[in-house]
Amino acid sequence: MMQKFLFAVAVSLAALVGVSQISVASAAEGDPVTAEQAAFDAKIGAIETLVLQYKDDPAGLQAAIEQYVATSEDPEAAGNAVLFVFDNSNNPEVRALLAANADLRAAMGQGLGAAIAIIALTNPDLATKMTANVVASGNAELIASVQSGTDIKTASLNEQNDTGDDDADNEDSTPENPASAS
Repeated sequence: MMQKFLFAVAVSLAALVGVSQISVASAAEGDPVTAEQAAFDAKIGAIETLVLQYKDDPAGLQAAIEQYVATSEDPEAAGNAVLFVFDNSNNPEVRALLAANADLRAAMGQGLGAAIAIIALTNPDLATKMTANVVASGNAELIASVQSGTDIKTASLNEQNDTGDDDADNEDSTPENPASAS
């Protein structure tokens, strides 16, 4: 009798696990708009976390934003998350920090601008689209700080490339025909 009961419980649990796996799979495959919004909300949360983490270190925030956006699987969405947090953060502490600290706001924009400069090296169309998103925000302070970050990073990247090219211009002193041993 007890074996039948345990068997029934095991079958019921297996059925529940199967149903829950189907439910989880359905939710994961669910409404693409909801999944896309959830991914964007996660990016917003990540940016807000960076602002809080680097609230006393604008240079650290700039570098963290640059790295986050430049290495994101979806850099455009990550950039848009920066734009959202800059103007519309849902986190009251982040809003207060940004409202009170122009250096943090500038760091966010400069970090995004630097990321755009990096992205432009391999995907200029995406970089152009991201820049257009910044301009569309209409926020003059943000636009200026993003442009500043882009200019500084572009100059740095160009300097690195110029330094690397100098070695290529040097002539090889090895003779075409080596001296013979005779």
